[in-house]
Amino acid sequence: MKINYPGDTTWSYRSFLNKTDLNIAPNDLELGDGTIHLKISDDGEISGNIGIPGEWNLELKGKVLDTNPQGLYLIGTGINGQGANQSLWEYGYEVYCLPKIEGGKAQANVLAGSVVRLKDHPGSDGTIHKAGEVATCYAVAVTKSA
Repeated sequence: MKINYPGDTTWSYRSFLNKTDLNIAPNDLELGDGTIHLKISDDGEISGNIGIPGEWNLELKGKVLDTNPQGLYLIGTGINGQGANQSLWEYGYEVYCLPKIEGGKAQANVLAGSVVRLKDHPGSDGTIHKAGEVATCYAVAVTKSA
């Protein structure tokens, strides 16, 4: 299978809660944001990380999916938080390479899909963020593949 984005790439990432209430302000829907660094091997194995330096970080492991459009399946894990709120975070990501739209100019490389919290963990305010919550996520390429 041909890998769409082989080598080392950097992506700007955001995820949003899947709420249907249009009265909720867009900023109140954001689950997370950060930078993704991926290294995709010729055989489709993926390693990397996602996060914001000094705030949170997850190590990523995964694989390229043989789908059309091409997808990526990733598991992110890491110890985050301070003091009593320090805990293991684990998230699953399934994203797909969005096709370019006819007539579009200067189109970015974009990954879009879903993220799921795989383990409960405390938030910065001490409330428990429960496993199973799903959000829509997307990432825009900052660098072109090598």
